[in-house]
Parts: sequence; structure tokens; C-alpha cells
Amino acid sequence: MKKCLILLLMLLMCLSGCGTLSQSDEISIVLLHGWGTMEEDNQAMREIYSEFEKDNPDISLKLISMPSPENVTSKVKEMISVGKLPNLIYIGETGIDTLYSFMVTQGYVIDIMPYIEKDKEFQSMIAPETLMKWKTADGKLYTVTDVLNTGGYWYNKQIFENAKIQKTPENWKEFLECCKKIKQWAEQEKLDTVSMHLDYNTIECMMQSYIGGTDSDEKSISEALKLLNEIKDYADVEKNYTYRDRLRSFNVGHSAIYAGGIASEQKINPKLKMEYAMFPDKNNKDVAMVSAYPGYFIGSSSDTKQKEACIRFLKYMLSEKVQTKIWKKTGQIPSNPSVNIADLSGQNDVIYEAYAKLKKADIVRELPGNDWDFEQREDFEANIFRYLSGDISEDEIVDSLKSK
Repeated sequence: MKKCLILLLMLLMCLSGCGTLSQSDEISIVLLHGWGTMEEDNQAMREIYSEFEKDNPDISLKLISMPSPENVTSKVKEMISVGKLPNLIYIGETGIDTLYSFMVTQGYVIDIMPYIEKDKEFQSMIAPETLMKWKTADGKLYTVTDVLNTGGYWYNKQIFENAKIQKTPENWKEFLECCKKIKQWAEQEKLDTVSMHLDYNTIECMMQSYIGGTDSDEKSISEALKLLNEIKDYADVEKNYTYRDRLRSFNVGHSAIYAGGIASEQKINPKLKMEYAMFPDKNNKDVAMVSAYPGYFIGSSSDTKQKEACIRFLKYMLSEKVQTKIWKKTGQIPSNPSVNIADLSGQNDVIYEAYAKLKKADIVRELPGNDWDFEQREDFEANIFRYLSGDISEDEIVDSLKSK
């Protein structure tokens, strides 16, 4: 009788153990990312990350959440210094000229291309923009992104109407006139409303639209600088502003124009009447700025099973289910070319209309962060506000840019 009971207990233990994983079978990976704030899009991205474990119960994903991409850069270097390189790292624009180059040249990240080449499903998920920008001359690919970044501007329709602006500016002359009308209306109504804040990122975005990169001819760069100098008379020059400062101002109706990507809509006051538009180039054609920034990297210290788990994570983030969720929850444009955003219209009509305008643009260009090199950006940022305050001339800025 005792033997029967023992055998029965052993059988029950075996059955209860079936379908579960022991800790030794579980693969553990760490993701370091910059979606660490309590903003809605940040919370949505962390939720999407956490759901990876539900679809992959044999993988444990630990998140190290930083409040910004800048913090990710410093955290990676700190972890490298103590020999604790994360298995996965997400950086974005901030790390293009610093972290990306450092990790690739020092061998801290692996080439993802061999995994892509042997997996047709994975191949179909990779954005052409990623391959065009980040595939090296010898065919290697160290990063994959799950979203495409965009550049243009949102404008407050109510302020435009109050200032008697009948339509969206179609050229730089009309844009300048628009800024002038907003200033005149605000002064007449004794309001502190401004047309826009000219911080560095806004200026850089406008320059990129006009000239299409710092390799443009000197005449075009000089023309763009003169235009900025005219606009500044009807705008608010803010050297130390961040995008959050501009966003706060736009949300309370203090500024009429906010330069940023389509995904910014998620952070804008839903009570505002607003529309999306694009800055024109020097020939007054609409310019859509679309870029694949560096996204996810796989750390070279990962073992074989961890690398395979990281690839599964990348495929999860690029899957149509997750890409659709990213679009719905954050307004970011899915990078997977198989995702048809037209099928998602009705989910968020404001964002969809902005995306439709982007697709109809006359010209598509990279965002400045993907197009200007590090020295040029540093040099331009150091000099542009000196120029706008009259301390240096156009020629001095042009000469300085061309010398880099």
C-alpha cells in the first residue's frame, strides 16, 4: 500500500512539473532603454516591453529604465566600466555620434545581419531606411529600430484664425508673414503669445528643410540664415529651451507653432485645435523629414542563448501586432514596411491625417540628427545664437561649417 502511495505521489509530482520551466531552463536578458518617465508614451513602451514575457515564457526580460536617451548613454558607459554590458540597448538620436560609434568600434555590440540573412521573416520586418543608413560598406548591421522618426510642425488653428491667417503657409514668404501676423495680433490683444520658439532643435529642423544638409552650397546656407534672422524678429529666441519647454508653451496656447514629429501629438493638449504641416525647402516644396535612428543593439558579452533570445525580442518588437500597438499607443510610425498605416486610419485621425500629409510631400529628407555630422552640429549650435544676436556674420557661420 505504501509503495502504491509513493508511486502515486511521484506520478503527481511529474505531472505537475510538466509544462513548467525550471529556473535553469529560463533565459535571462537585460534591456537598457530611455522610456523611463511617467509620460503616456513612455508608460506604453514599458508595457509593450513587459508583455514580451507573456509571448515568450522561457525568457526573463529585466528592464533598466532611464528617463531619457541622454541618461542611457551615460548608463551604458558606466555599466561597461564595471563589466556589466546589457544584452539589449536602445539609444535613439542622442547616441548617434557618441555611443553608436564607440560601441561598434570597440566591439561591444554584435553584427545582426547574419541572423537577418538566414531568417526571411526577420528580413521582411527590417525598414529600408534602416538598411540605407546603418548597413556598413562591408554588409554589417549593428542596429535595428522599431519606429521611424519624423520632422515638421504642429500649429494651433485657433491662434491662426484669431490672427486672420487663412491657410497653412505654402512657402517661406507666407511662413514669415504668418509669424508677423501672430505677433501683431498678440500685441493688439495685449497677449504674450508668440508665433514660435526658436531653440536649437527648431532652428536645425528649419535649416535642414531649406538647405537639405550642411553639404549644400554656400549661397543656400547664407539664404537660410538670412531667413532665420527675419523670422526671429517675430518669434521668441530661446537658446536654452528643450522640446519639453516648447511643448509646455504650445500646450497652454503661449506659442502658435511647435516644431516636432508626428508622434508629438501624444504629448499635446487634446483640447487644442491643431494640424500638422511641413517646412518648405528653398524652392518652396514641402519637405518630409523621415529617419531611422539607431535603435536596438545586442551586447557582445551575451552568450549564444541570450543572443537568440535578443533576436526573438527584436522580432517581437517588429511584429505587426506590436507595431500596430506602438502606432495606437504612442503615435510613432512603425518601421516594419509590412504594416499598412492606411489600414489603421480611424484609430487616431489627427495622427493619420498628419501621416497622410507626410506621404504626399514633394521631398523626403533625413532629419538633421542623421544627416549632419557631430562636429558640424556642435559648431552650428555654438554659433547660431551669436549670429541671431548680431555678434557674428553669415559668412563666419558658413565658413565655419564648411571647414568641418
